[in-house]
Amino acid sequence: MKNINYYLLSILMFLSFATQAQSQTRVCPNVDEMHERKWQFMMREVSLSPAEAYAVKPIFLNYEKSRWDFHKKNRNYFRKAGDGKKNTEINYAEMNDRAINEEIIQAQLLRSYHLKLRKLLKPETLFHYYQAERKFKRNLLHNMPPIPPEGD
Repeated sequence: MKNINYYLLSILMFLSFATQAQSQTRVCPNVDEMHERKWQFMMREVSLSPAEAYAVKPIFLNYEKSRWDFHKKNRNYFRKAGDGKKNTEINYAEMNDRAINEEIIQAQLLRSYHLKLRKLLKPETLFHYYQAERKFKRNLLHNMPPIPPEGD
């Protein structure tokens, strides 16, 4: 009888740990998939003609890829700078400069993107296009899992 209780308890504990581990794993889509999801969302939100969508999509994908590539390059630098190695002094001045330069380059990429889109879309359509981009970002932030409090 004790063996049966022991086995049942062991099985229940194993199942609860397995369930907990599965619920905590985050499934992150890859970057290309995320860009495609964003594009599909925006096409649902903005009424572009097929010709407009065909002309805008390569510009959209190029812009998103450029932003991601630049972010990835800087992310690696910040990770290496703050990895917490002993006897390593962090160069905060360089980190600050890189952070500001990242913002400047992001703005330049956005300006170039805007100038290309401005040639293809009417001002009202472009306005709705940008609104859809902001709405996608808000939805992503709204659907993020909460950050657990420290100490958990």
